[in-house]
Amino acid sequence: MRNLMALLYYLCALFGCSVGGTTIEHHTIVDGVDIVDSRVRISERIARFECKTSRSGQCHYSLFRSDCPAAAPASGAAADAAASARCAQAPVERFALAAGATREIVGVAAGFKVCVSEDDGAVKADCKPAAQ
Repeated sequence: MRNLMALLYYLCALFGCSVGGTTIEHHTIVDGVDIVDSRVRISERIARFECKTSRSGQCHYSLFRSDCPAAAPASGAAADAAASARCAQAPVERFALAAGATREIVGVAAGFKVCVSEDDGAVKADCKPAAQ
């Protein structure tokens, strides 16, 4: 079913039909040197990941649930604690792409959060490195 949906989207794109979507750009430069440059294009339930360049030669992606807050909750309510515990878990998916490569995932959950870095270290839902 996922492949059939992808085929339909490709046919629409071939004939110039736009299904809308969102683009997430991540570009980090330190002292004039590209650390990581990535683009994620999300349309309907297809996500296209493009690793333009990376200092290490690979872009490392971590995908998280959409209901994870960007930062730790400030209040101590039980609901906030439950959400914080749920989001402290491992990413839904992790993968790496070589610089210049692309990957498409069909059937992604709406509103997922993506973190990208040049190294393969684990990250939390706020895209900060996980404590070792």
